[in-house]
Amino acid sequence: MIQVDFTDDGNAVCLKVTGHAGLADKGSDIVCSAVSALIQTFAGGVESELQASLSGHLDSGNCNIRIQVDESHKQSLRAVYKVFKFGFRKIASSYPEQVKLN
Repeated sequence: MIQVDFTDDGNAVCLKVTGHAGLADKGSDIVCSAVSALIQTFAGGVESELQASLSGHLDSGNCNIRIQVDESHKQSLRAVYKVFKFGFRKIASSYPEQVKLN
């Protein structure tokens, strides 16, 4: 099961994702692929478009990142973060046995 934890402390947004969906072999699992694509798009997008500072790590089955932006980009980060969380909620509602949100 993939466990997803979101945190927004007002200064930074944090994402912790652990586990694997287990629907198919590595490289063929559509749920793991969807989760990976969301994470990489979010992290890469805010880093390049909002000049975000990212800390932590992003490995297969284990992601723990903290994202901070300058004050001028905080509203944009919050908007993108909401869209990102929506994507995770959609995956979790379609695959509740494979993805759990906290």
